[in-house]
Amino acid sequence: MIYFHAGSGPDTQAIGIALEEMLLDFNLAPGRAPVPVTVVGQARLPGMNNILMALARKTGKFLPDAEAAAPWFSKTPPGLDAMEDILSGQDFLLGAYTVVDMAMYPIAARGDVTAYPGIRAWMARLRIRPAVGRGMGVVA
Repeated sequence: MIYFHAGSGPDTQAIGIALEEMLLDFNLAPGRAPVPVTVVGQARLPGMNNILMALARKTGKFLPDAEAAAPWFSKTPPGLDAMEDILSGQDFLLGAYTVVDMAMYPIAARGDVTAYPGIRAWMARLRIRPAVGRGMGVVA
């Protein structure tokens, strides 16, 4: 069982998406944490990037190449222009659907993407995934 101490905002939503996509059994802890934290047994893991990569490694699902994922998990990930350049030529940010897409979707969903047809198409592909909807709703 994974205990999820949610923060607020896109980091928490990204983890919610990952937990739902990976079909992991989790309980949402009451209250809010300054940053999202998961607890499995006695192990506490803070921060979206750490949690997403750990969940992907644990399940063997949606695991990106660490080097390719690094820019997306930095303090200042590439912006909408860079996303548009990538998504105008492929379906997902790293080619296949990974935790990087899960991390960036809540951020893009909060922005104005009307001028970005590639991002809008990518968002439409993700929006039809039931786990994305459930994950986005983990924390209101």
